[in-house]
Amino acid sequence: MALGAAGCKQAKTQSAPIKITYWHRMTGSYNTALQHEIKAFNRSQSKYRVVGVSQGSYDALQEKIMAAAKSKTLPVMAQAPYTNIGDYVKAGFLTSFDANMLHGDAKLTTKQRADLYPSFLSTGKYQGKYYGLPFSVSTSVLFYNQTLMKKYGIAMPHTWADIEAAGKKVQAAKLAAVALDQSYDVTLEGMAQQAGAKEITASGKVNLGQPAVIDAAAKLLALRKAGILTTAGSDGYFTTAFVNQKTLFAIGSSASIPVLEQQAPKSLAWGTATIPAYAGHTGTPLNGNENVLFKTASKAQQRGAWLFSKFLMQGKQTAYWAAKTGYVPVAKSGTASATYQAYLKQHPAYQAVVDAVPASFGSTVFPGYTDYRNDLMDTVDSTLTKHVSAKAAFTKLAKQTEQIIAAQ
Repeated sequence: MALGAAGCKQAKTQSAPIKITYWHRMTGSYNTALQHEIKAFNRSQSKYRVVGVSQGSYDALQEKIMAAAKSKTLPVMAQAPYTNIGDYVKAGFLTSFDANMLHGDAKLTTKQRADLYPSFLSTGKYQGKYYGLPFSVSTSVLFYNQTLMKKYGIAMPHTWADIEAAGKKVQAAKLAAVALDQSYDVTLEGMAQQAGAKEITASGKVNLGQPAVIDAAAKLLALRKAGILTTAGSDGYFTTAFVNQKTLFAIGSSASIPVLEQQAPKSLAWGTATIPAYAGHTGTPLNGNENVLFKTASKAQQRGAWLFSKFLMQGKQTAYWAAKTGYVPVAKSGTASATYQAYLKQHPAYQAVVDAVPASFGSTVFPGYTDYRNDLMDTVDSTLTKHVSAKAAFTKLAKQTEQIIAAQ
């Protein structure tokens, strides 16, 4: 009897699903939607069981990951801003998805890979390997106040020159043409890219001190000084000025659409469009996070994490996730699906989000990005609060960034 019981216990242990711990930062309705996706994956097979744990915020998640790395208690996988990948790889935290994604019976087929938006997939590629896979991705869009545009005879702006002209028309009414978040760094990155000067190239060349970047920063600061552009206060986001109808337009992440849907009064007629062109070109920086895989996971857990990530990138799943959260479908088939097309009819503000995808791009990933980001925020703040010139501020930032990259 004892031997039979032991054999039964061993068989039960062997048949238990492999646990895939997944740390993320989703809360509220976002967490509800993610739990739905997790349950759907767990029901779709019996070999793996994903257990999602919300850490509450990006900052809390980052702190938890760093602490877990020290105590050797990292989960199997987690969400992370794709710009963290360089630092994580240098610290030895991550392993790439390549072993399962590019090889073996569960690899991405040519058709499946072609279904993913190229700019989304490329954000997680670092040193030739896929350390991150796209999940929660957003673009930048132009928000417009239709009522104010009609009142003052303002046409839809297609360029920054149009923004400036609109601003001059409404100055007497003490209105700004466009509102940005507290920092203009994302808008500047887009303008620099449009002007043909990626702030930091994949080869590590730093263009932050080049005329194209300095001129774009100087343009933003000049518009702000003239009252044509306004930046957010301590609340951090453009939405306050926009909801209070202090501005004709605003530029921000498409993740702000749900916020406006909740905060904007029903009397406010607003919509979205693609962001204005600068230097004759369009382009929008990508925001959001990837799913990453930790090196401490077993081979079996790594395979399970890949299968879950692959599941999340399927058209049906990405359409569901986008419709529930406001992020962009990461698969073209998700965007084209009946589910998402019906969602667009009900929520037309998201059409511009999808329209922005072809011209979207990711920031360059490199070790030291967190230090660079801190310096960038200090640089922007110095131009806004201490009135340091764009040339002086960004020339200094370029030197600091070159030092960071050289030290890696």
